[in-house]
Amino acid sequence: MRTLKPLTLALLALASLGAYSQNTTTESATSDAKPFQIGISLSPDICFRTLKIHDEDAAGDLPIKLRNDMETAKIGYTAGLNIRYNINDFFGLETGLHYSNKGYKTKMTDVIIWQPEQSDPNKMGFIFNFHYIDLPVKATFTFGTNPLRFFTSLGLTANIFLIETETEILVYSDRTDKTTRRTNYDYNKVNISPTIGIGIDYKLNSSMNLRLEPTFRYGAMKIIDTPLTTYLYSGGIVISYYFNL
Repeated sequence: MRTLKPLTLALLALASLGAYSQNTTTESATSDAKPFQIGISLSPDICFRTLKIHDEDAAGDLPIKLRNDMETAKIGYTAGLNIRYNINDFFGLETGLHYSNKGYKTKMTDVIIWQPEQSDPNKMGFIFNFHYIDLPVKATFTFGTNPLRFFTSLGLTANIFLIETETEILVYSDRTDKTTRRTNYDYNKVNISPTIGIGIDYKLNSSMNLRLEPTFRYGAMKIIDTPLTTYLYSGGIVISYYFNL
């Protein structure tokens, strides 16, 4: 028994040290969280739209089918500033001011010209860019106490319409020309987009953290008052950097 006592004491001491270290790590991961944080974010997005007919006298679903055959998703982005209020280690509220480019594009199609000449294009397509100021409000729910934590978010974003631009793409045998022009259609000035996201939060140090958040946004309101109208949506990976105030 005497030979086991030093070993027993040593094991008890190591167990106590391990428990103390674990408590210290847990406290350091949570105790330095500040109520207010400011951050910047960038989200490369895949953007597209859904179509809906609001006029019962319209020609059935044929216009939707024709456009779905012609149009496809485009690359857009969302970027801006964020302000976050951490109510506790689990729950937080966030808002911000963002700029976003949404929309869709047509597929590249062959240009059919009677008796074509060498100077005529071979293919053509269009990109439709909708530019917005976004005002998001969302709640975040964070799980875990280690430097690498997981979270989910739910929110609404007010989309303030700025302009729409159309880019015409003409492909020739020796070059590709792109021309962008602003349109003057009477698009609705405000939209509302429910958003949902899930991601990871990595604490860089006691005052800074980095977030990666796959996010989906869907425009709940039509963008223009026409018989066949459009609802914009996008999905991307939001990369955010925050620091304590």
